[in-house]
Amino acid sequence: MTAADYSQLTTNDLLQKFADTAKQVGWIFTADKTKLLPTPQRAMLGQQIQALGAELRNRKPIEKIRELFVDEDPDVRGFAGGQFLSVDPEWAEATLAGLFHRLTTQEVLAWRRRILQRPSQKPDLQKMSTTQLVEHFVDACERCYGTTRFLTDEESGGVEMTAHNKVRSEVKAIARELHQRSQLQALVPLFDHPIITVRQEAAGYSLPVAAEQAVATLEAVEATKTNPEFGSASFTLDRWRDGTYGPFGIIPRPTQS
Repeated sequence: MTAADYSQLTTNDLLQKFADTAKQVGWIFTADKTKLLPTPQRAMLGQQIQALGAELRNRKPIEKIRELFVDEDPDVRGFAGGQFLSVDPEWAEATLAGLFHRLTTQEVLAWRRRILQRPSQKPDLQKMSTTQLVEHFVDACERCYGTTRFLTDEESGGVEMTAHNKVRSEVKAIARELHQRSQLQALVPLFDHPIITVRQEAAGYSLPVAAEQAVATLEAVEATKTNPEFGSASFTLDRWRDGTYGPFGIIPRPTQS
């Protein structure tokens, strides 16, 4: 079919043809890698999906396109994410991030809402119990994890770095409050947390009170080579080993007895 032929199809027919073609072409994470072989048939189907995408972008049926973003087939989601970034950037980016991190589009959108939500008022850390501070620390670290996976710098003004820096400041403020109470030990149980950012941040701030465990945790994070946590872990370990560690002022490394 030509571009002119596609213009005669209904939107529903275009969407169905787009999904059917995507399943045949296969996206980079397709379960059937034979779909990705560079055959003349695949090249023809690739041109076809480009033409279908162009016609849908021209019509901009956003609610209908979102059905492609949540399709159960990853090939459909992958092509939709790439083709409709200009039409629905939030959902398209969430779709692509979900594919890379093995999450659904809805799960990524939920992460984005959680990261970007604005509390009605800044929490008063001094009025929180130690348990509440630790819970707040975990929440902030998880949101920090999300900023580097599920947000991007967009035309609205560097959403990723603005959000990331804001959340990192929350993490440090909570750790500072625990430090002032001599309660950094409360972060040690977080060394086994399933989210890498929580482990990395908890270990980094716990070095003065649980050095051996914290170093082991940071070394394990460093070994994953997972960005950006392994770089932060490596930097913290270097500072600890050379005696310049000190998120709240220099804290010398304990001398060996």
